[in-house]
Amino acid sequence: MPKIVIAAFDGLQPSQVSPEFMPVVTALADNGVRFTHNHAVFPTVTRANSASLVTGVTPGKHGLTANKSVFHEYSSTEVVDALIPKLPEINKLTNGGLLFVPTLGELISKKNLMWVSVVGGTSGNAFVQHPNAAEHGDVVIHPEFTNPPEHHSIITNKFGAWPPKEAPASALVERTADVAIEYALSELNPDVLLVWFPEPDTSQHAYGIDSAEARQMYSLADSSLGRLLESISKNGEDPDVFVVSDHGYSTIDSVVDVDAELASAGFGPDQGERSVIAAENGGSILLYLPTDNDQLAIELVDWLDAQEWVGAIATDVPAVAKSKFASISDIGLDGPRSPDVIVAMRSVVTGQPAPLERSGAVSAGVVGVGSHGGSSPAELHNTLIVSGPSFLTGIDSQIASGNIDVAPTVLEIFGIPVPSHMDGRTLSESLVERAAPVAPVSLNSSEPPPKIRTVTAGSATYLCEFG
Repeated sequence: MPKIVIAAFDGLQPSQVSPEFMPVVTALADNGVRFTHNHAVFPTVTRANSASLVTGVTPGKHGLTANKSVFHEYSSTEVVDALIPKLPEINKLTNGGLLFVPTLGELISKKNLMWVSVVGGTSGNAFVQHPNAAEHGDVVIHPEFTNPPEHHSIITNKFGAWPPKEAPASALVERTADVAIEYALSELNPDVLLVWFPEPDTSQHAYGIDSAEARQMYSLADSSLGRLLESISKNGEDPDVFVVSDHGYSTIDSVVDVDAELASAGFGPDQGERSVIAAENGGSILLYLPTDNDQLAIELVDWLDAQEWVGAIATDVPAVAKSKFASISDIGLDGPRSPDVIVAMRSVVTGQPAPLERSGAVSAGVVGVGSHGGSSPAELHNTLIVSGPSFLTGIDSQIASGNIDVAPTVLEIFGIPVPSHMDGRTLSESLVERAAPVAPVSLNSSEPPPKIRTVTAGSATYLCEFG
């Protein structure tokens, strides 16, 4: 039975955890530690945050910069949607280097500990959690594939074909739990089990944030986690549990055809020396200039700065890196696969109570439903709750924390040294007999570029608001 369970609820906002709709998770919070100042990494998309959860570093450092991005070693002009089969192709091309740093599965395997993921979300989300699982004796399970591949037929023979991902994703939520309980636990017996429920994300994209459909789905996912924990308890085990989400949400108030806007301004993808490649990620846009063209960069940023749908801009292009713009490093995206320019699309405060506190422009979607990818507080603030024998009880921590802190804390529980390359910190304030003072939340004291705010706690820095 697992020593640690990581339960991910895709798109779950802290305000959605209540005794009425999520009694299992609420009980874990009441008996553990609820982090009230938790942060996703930017961009607030699933695959970038999934990779940060398992590596303890920001997207620039692990290399999976967004759901859609350019992998320079694969192509300087093709926008890759980070899914199967592209990700395995890139992992093979780079000799297992899809991610630039090791995952939790790789790190714990060195201590003869086993990692298993059961993921009901996208194939890319599952793959990035442990791209080289087969080489380390670990297993990643997804409806479209398993790594190693031999588990796929065993699972479909045992349970039948996986349900399709549709909104609401009730059948997929239940199947994810069934496979976790009746295969991952009973047959594989991992030391760390990660279970990823595709709700409420699926329903919030389709019906809106905290819609009736979304509430039904996160309640179903909550009860599914309860089934899993009850199965573990029947075997006399009491694991440490991390309840996480990848990002928060905003409500779409306008949809911008970014490709058309760029093309109309002369910034198309097929312009030779003046080509601009745009990777759209909901509330953010990653822009790449395949040629070294300072004048083009200046023109592009000047044009973007004048668009009302643009909330904030970050760039490290020397010709345009002015004080009014953030740098790529400010937002955790500096690295070998960094874009040249990043746009966080406009968001506004709506005055509605959480979780409907922000609305914003996006690159794709339907007005009135939920989206993410941007930099608003509603999208950056997400869920983190810990509970179990390693943790204190009944604590609401207001110390800044983030998705990057999950990996180092798991290593600390196992007594494995935290690698120096990790950006995250051990959540020491939550650990029994290891609780230590942590520096209080503070806005960065240096004069930040407009619309940039960072929060520090201990040795870690978190993006608090960008846009």
